[in-house]
Order: sequence, then C-alpha cells, then structure tokens
Amino acid sequence: MSDITCVLNREVARNIGAKQAGVQKIPCKSDDTEVWLPFSFIKHQYEARGERVTNKVSKTQEFEISHSYSKVYTPTEKYRPGGEFMHFRTFNVEARSRVLCVSARDGVPVSTQWDLRGYYYPTQIAQYALSHFSSHVSNKNLAEEKTVIEDGNRRVDIDNPDAKRILDEESDSMVIEFKNTLTLPVSSTHVVVNFDFKNLNGATFKIFLQTDSSNEIILHYHPIDDFLVRRHGEVVFGFGSSEDEDWIRVTRDVTNDLEKTLSFLKTPIVNSKKLRSSVRVKKIQFSGHGRVANISLSAAEHKRMFLHGAEWFVENQDPVTGGWPTPVTFNKEQKKYPGAKEIHSGWYGAMCQGQAISVLVRAYLETKDDRFLTAAEDGVKVFNISSRDGGVRAVFMDKFEWYEEYPTNPSTFILNGFMYSLLGLYDLKSVSVKLKAEVQRLYHSGLRSLEAMLPLYDTGAGTFYDLRHFTMKSAPKGARWDYHSTHINQLLLFATIEKDYKIFRDTAERWRGYMTGQRSSHN
Repeated sequence: MSDITCVLNREVARNIGAKQAGVQKIPCKSDDTEVWLPFSFIKHQYEARGERVTNKVSKTQEFEISHSYSKVYTPTEKYRPGGEFMHFRTFNVEARSRVLCVSARDGVPVSTQWDLRGYYYPTQIAQYALSHFSSHVSNKNLAEEKTVIEDGNRRVDIDNPDAKRILDEESDSMVIEFKNTLTLPVSSTHVVVNFDFKNLNGATFKIFLQTDSSNEIILHYHPIDDFLVRRHGEVVFGFGSSEDEDWIRVTRDVTNDLEKTLSFLKTPIVNSKKLRSSVRVKKIQFSGHGRVANISLSAAEHKRMFLHGAEWFVENQDPVTGGWPTPVTFNKEQKKYPGAKEIHSGWYGAMCQGQAISVLVRAYLETKDDRFLTAAEDGVKVFNISSRDGGVRAVFMDKFEWYEEYPTNPSTFILNGFMYSLLGLYDLKSVSVKLKAEVQRLYHSGLRSLEAMLPLYDTGAGTFYDLRHFTMKSAPKGARWDYHSTHINQLLLFATIEKDYKIFRDTAERWRGYMTGQRSSHN
C-alpha cells in the first residue's frame, strides 16, 4: 500500500472557482489496482454512517456502513385513536437539549427552541403527552411498580409536632398539613416522585438523592415564577409564586430533574444511562406552611404524565379560536425562511392543532371526561381560517386545501406537519358526534391534497421538507434522514387506514428504498 492524494472536484473548479466547487485534497491509500478513501471523508461528503460492531456469530470485528442514520417503523396493526401514536413511545421529549426542564407547576416541558428564557411550546407539549401515552398503553405493568408512602388509608407515621392530619375541604379528604419542616425518609430505587401539594405560605419541598458514588444531591422546588433558576447557590425549579391555595399535582422524574440541573450548571454528563441507574431517592422534605397528600414513588408514571399534557391543553385553549397559540416570534429576522415575513407571537400551527387533538381524543377515551372531547372539537375552528388571517388553512395552486405547520406568507406546505394535522382530524372524526360531518370534510379534503401533491416532494434520492422552492422561488430544502423517515412512517400509517389510496404505500416503499441507496432511473 502506498500513499496517494485524491483530489475532489478539480475539473469543476476550472469553471466556477476552487472555493465554490469545494475542491479538497484527501490523503488516500492505493495498491495500484484500487484506491481507498478514509471513511471520515465519505461520512461527511456523502452523509453516510459507519460504526464498528462485533459480529454476533463469528465474534469478529466488522464495520457497518449505511446510507441513512434514521429508522422506519412499519406498523404491525391498523392505526386507532385509542392506541399508540405512531412510534412515539421511543421518544424522550423531556431529555431533549432544547427542553429547559419539565415545569414543576404544570408537569409539561418548557422549550428553549426560540427563546432561551423558556416558554410553553404547544407542539412540544403534545409530543411529550403522546410519547407518554404510547408508553402507557405498551407498558402498563410498569405502573404497578410503586411504593406508597401516604394515601389516606396507608399512612406514614408522623413523629413531628409541626405536622398533623386534617380534613381538606377542597378535596374532601384527609391530608397532612405541615408548618416549618416535615421530613419523610424513603430509600427507594423508584425514580418518579408523586404527590398532591398545596402552598399556604412560602411552602417549598426538596428531594434528596444519592448515587453509587455516595454523593448526596438535593433537588430544590420553590414558589417562584422562574421555571429553572440559580438562587443563593442552588438550582431551583419554580412551581409558581401565586398563593391561591390551589392543589398542584406533582410528578417529578428525579433523574430528568438531576440531568437538567447538571445541564443548567454546565456540568458534563459522562454517562446518562449509568447516572439514571445509580440514583436512589433517600428522603422528601417539606418546609414552610402547606399541605401534602397521596405521596408515592413509582418506576414510571406514563399515564399521569400524559394527563398533565392533556390538562394543559384544556386549561390553555383560546376560548375564541379554539387554538393553542405559540408565544414566541417565528422566522425572526427572516432567518428560517428568507422569502417570508416574521410571524409574531400568538400564531397557530396545524401540526400543533392536530397533535393536541390527538392528545385530547386519547384523554377522552382513557377517562371518559367530556372536557377533553369538547376541547378537541373546539380545536377544529382554526382549520377553517386562512393562514393569512390567523388560522392554518392554505390552498395550493388555488385547488388543493392544505393545513400549514407554520402560517408563513407565502405558504411553505411542510409535509410532515400537514400529515400530523390529518392524523388529529382522523382521531377526532372517529369519536365526535357533534362535529363528525365537518371533521370528515376537512380530513378527506386533506387526503385528496396529499394524494395529488405527494409527487412534488420526491427528489429521486430523498424527499423535500417543504415546497419553498416553488412558493418562494428559493433554494429547495431537502428533508434530512430523520424527517425523510418520518414521511415514510406517516405514509405507512395512513396506508393501514386508507386502503383506497394505494399511492401512500407505494410512495412510502419507494422512499424507503432511498434510505438504502436506491435512486430514480436516469433518462
């Protein structure tokens, strides 16, 4: 083997210049019959993926190369509104880097995607709820792994003159009222802490953790309006400063809270899985003046976390439009879409509306609580309002109705967001009596648009994320592999419920082929 220099794009550079052509010199190897390029070059130049693995049969080292880094989840049964939502049980929304933390007040994620101070992003909250619902229906046995400390019947011994059991008039149940400090020893490997909490006067709580290295770590929760802040040397989760004597349903995954605390302190986490497996809850401590009830620790609380999201949508729905507004400016300074204007805070997106409706339909089917169905039905209103007038409805070529993920002007026609909105409409039309005809009309109008416009997203080697190159006359935006696989996953799901639309499965399989290197034929 001898060294040889490989030169990339030198011929092209003669016409357009070396920098524009991306001329590179790569150190390679040759044996006079073949040339070997370093995989690090191939990986970045051609978006390939490679990793060393051990062959399970021969026990020898191999190097696996793949065109795509993403995965397709082929449905094994027909999609139904009361079942898992696509492959969302594989999601861990709260662990994402653009999630500041899970709110101690509302039990839903706080986003930093477009504002580092943190805000409630309805789309992210919907994905959080759907991921936990999907885990709930597929892992119901996890809910049984619970350590009950206090539930009114099973009572913890309280040897503390500053705490006593009383009848709470609001909940009409026996609760613990504490003044000053109440400490409850726990010692459990269950990492989800649950209780109902009422702040009467400056009440706080702490959760004491211990790791395998015997380090004691304290998580702090205070009655402040900041979601996550550093105060007096401590990282504090805020559950709101209002002393309106409302009960708060507290659900804390302490491993996630610990990771968010370390991230906030910019402390590197070497091994997240090892950290999670080594954490034990040692005690819970309440201070100030407040009340607490229904204290337990669980291996998982997917249904409870799902319902936190569903309740958030009921409590935060605009009473006029029925929408869930996003409270930040989108396309600020026209950075995301140079060909479109800024969209000021308070805008609605079809993906958000659709996924929120999917959450609420599942909450209704799970609890039979009509509040959830009513909120889902009210969420349909913005589908009938033009995206130029504050809604989500757009029309392609004056013919095909489309529901916009972002209500840009000109319209962008984002594919994955549109299909998520159709899933929400499908879920609602399956359970709603009051709006069945209207929702069916919106859904089937969208299906016809999807059927007609799918070919416009096919690049012959992948898919387009949107149609900005047509509506804004700008450079096209190809879908990266995880969005490309999302397109396939969505189409395969629709193929399970819409047998008359053969194009959905045929297109999905062609697009799946692009992930293994297949390409459209040449002329």
